[in-house]
This record gives sequence, C-alpha cells and structure tokens, in this order.
Amino acid sequence: MPVQKVKPRKPKEKPLVDSSLDASASALARRARRIRKAKGMTLSDVEANSGITASTISKIENDAISPSYANLIRLSKGLGVDIVELVSESAQASVKTRRSISKWGEGPVHSIGSHEYQLLCTDLTSKKMQPMIATIHAKSLHEFKSSGAQAEKDKLFSHEGEELLFVFSGEVILHTEHYAPVHLSRGDCAYIDSTMGHVCISGSEEDAVVFWVCSEGAFLENVENIDFGS
Repeated sequence: MPVQKVKPRKPKEKPLVDSSLDASASALARRARRIRKAKGMTLSDVEANSGITASTISKIENDAISPSYANLIRLSKGLGVDIVELVSESAQASVKTRRSISKWGEGPVHSIGSHEYQLLCTDLTSKKMQPMIATIHAKSLHEFKSSGAQAEKDKLFSHEGEELLFVFSGEVILHTEHYAPVHLSRGDCAYIDSTMGHVCISGSEEDAVVFWVCSEGAFLENVENIDFGS
C-alpha cells in the first residue's frame, strides 16, 4: 500500500538518552533469578504462571537471550511482581497519592534488537500506563520480524489496550491493520487501538526515537494469549 505522508514539523532537537544509563541484560538476568529464588519458585512454576517455557526463562536468567518487552510483561506476571521490579532496583509500593519524576536521559534501558526501550517512572509500581522512550532500529518489516520481536510471519503485533506515540527524532513508518502505512516525522503523534495489528519501523537511515505510552494493565491481562518470540 502507498505510504501516506504527514507534513513534517521541526521542534528543537535535544539529546534524549544517556547511553551510560543502561539497565544491562546481565542485571535483569540476576534480578529475575533472585526474585524467583526468593519466592521459592522453580522454573516450571514460572512457566505455568507466565506461559514462557522453562528453557526460555533459564536462558533469560543466564543472560543467554534478551527478552522482548512482551516477554518482560509475561515474566513479571509469572513471578508475581510489577515489571519495574525486573528492570529497576528502585521500585516502591504504590500509594493513593503518587508522583514520579524521570529526569532527561534517566531510566533503565532494555534492548530486543529491533527496538530499545528506556522505561520511565520506574519507581512506581502498579501503574495504569507504562511510559517509555523507544529507539527503533529496524528499517523494514522483515528486519523487525527476524529480530524475534514478532514470531508469526506476515502478522502485525496486537494486544488489548491503547497506546500513544510521539516522534522525537528521525522518521517512523507506522503499519496498522485497516489503514495505509503512515509516515511520521519529528513532532508527529499517533494514538491507536492496540487490538489492531501494528508495528513501527524507522523511515530513514537513522534510528527513530519515540515517546511511547502503553496501557500496561490491559496488555498484561491478555499477553498470555499472544505467541511471542523470545
């Protein structure tokens, strides 16, 4: 289908991510193993609760693979913890009156190959929304799928909930069911129903950087029904 062009806008550029603030896969691996053992759970217990195979969980704990964002959600469900407890040591219990501040460039970073996610406001658990900054490396649908972020060939990613994305830098091509692909430039924004198949790839030679917000609760409730790659 033809790509629909959206008129570019040019907000001021500013460095977004401090590369030194990298929540390494090794730290996540150690954290996942520590949480599981502290709860007295076996790999099979976590498999039963999460839908991720015990062998994949073992690979995550041994830093042999880096889990996708979807599998982070599933793993946190299997361990009975909030996702931020897997990616950050600073999570605190939720209270009725809450506020969280993420300074520019702060936040644990998780890479899945095609995308890199920097989670924001990770000191709060049980949030109804998950804000993050995503760096999109994939330049084609084939590259995205071959990275392991989407397991089923020729199908777009879908789950319950809604999400919003705002392009900070670079260009994004947003593919969704029912609509022609749309080309988004710096300053452009999209709000979508996540039950539509969807995927974002970079629309230029440079990586795209996007502010992304997902309704994590709805994602969590339905993620066990989705067949994801590791």
